[in-house]
Amino acid sequence: MYAVVCREYGPPNVLEYIEWPEPEPQPGEILIRTEAVGLNFVDTMRRSGRHPSPPPLPFIPGIELCGQVVAVGDGVDRFSPGQRVIGRCVTHGACAELVCVEARFAVPCPEELNSVEAASVFVTGQTAFHALHTAGHLQSGQTVLVTAAGGGVGLWAVQLARAAGATVIAAAGSDGKLAEAATFGAQITVNYRQPGWSEQVNEATDGKGVSLIVESVGGEVFQQSLNCWAAGGRMVIYGEASGTPGVLTGDQLLFGNRSVQGLAVGTVIENEPLMRSTMEALLELIRSGTVRVPTGTVLPLREAAQAHSLLESRQVKGKVVLLP
Repeated sequence: MYAVVCREYGPPNVLEYIEWPEPEPQPGEILIRTEAVGLNFVDTMRRSGRHPSPPPLPFIPGIELCGQVVAVGDGVDRFSPGQRVIGRCVTHGACAELVCVEARFAVPCPEELNSVEAASVFVTGQTAFHALHTAGHLQSGQTVLVTAAGGGVGLWAVQLARAAGATVIAAAGSDGKLAEAATFGAQITVNYRQPGWSEQVNEATDGKGVSLIVESVGGEVFQQSLNCWAAGGRMVIYGEASGTPGVLTGDQLLFGNRSVQGLAVGTVIENEPLMRSTMEALLELIRSGTVRVPTGTVLPLREAAQAHSLLESRQVKGKVVLLP
């Protein structure tokens, strides 16, 4: 088979598209013939070595995919060969023509989803869901600020927050991304490359600020978002795409009765019953037409290096998906 392989940590061009031994499913695993791979920002962190726990070299990057079951390992009775599934690799391994996934991290793929859509739900959708609900405790009638609102998780968060009855303020770094967020339901949009954007948020909320900030940029965007954070508000941090962590003081929490929580969705997904109930909720929202899967750039798997470059440039709208 062919796979994308990382032999050394570094920039996108360290990724190679080469022949690689075919995996065999171990007990509890299913072997999937890949139809599509969803790229996530954490994949770029693991490739570059910036992740706190990068995989040992060499490794195949990628964690989110859909495809058809080819074989099952001992003890697997939930799936059978020929079945289409959506799945997640624990830390890496999805960017290949054949991929082994633990059966507990896979769900049946609805017929109404095409391959690109199906590869854009498991990690991206659950990240947005848990940022808003599990970590963010979002309530109907509240106002939420979503940074990086034009990306895959951001567009999911915009829709899920609207579905929960919240007012959504989308923040992104280009007018094109803001227009995209608006088509997905954001009522208010602000460009965080423009000075004074947090003042626009305060004006839009009559000076109250936002109840919840869903943040994944870090750096100056993080710092500015603190200026429109309501007293008693919450912040959920699920990334730092700028490469610079945000800085927060204890006083900013203490005297505003505010709280912050980090979200590494992989840890949440370890709870299989929670994962399955979340996926069922997301898929039902898709079936009902309440949300639509935010797809974006689609490239061949052999162009994984270019895909990583595009994602790191923060110029893409929606999800980046690779096709074998």
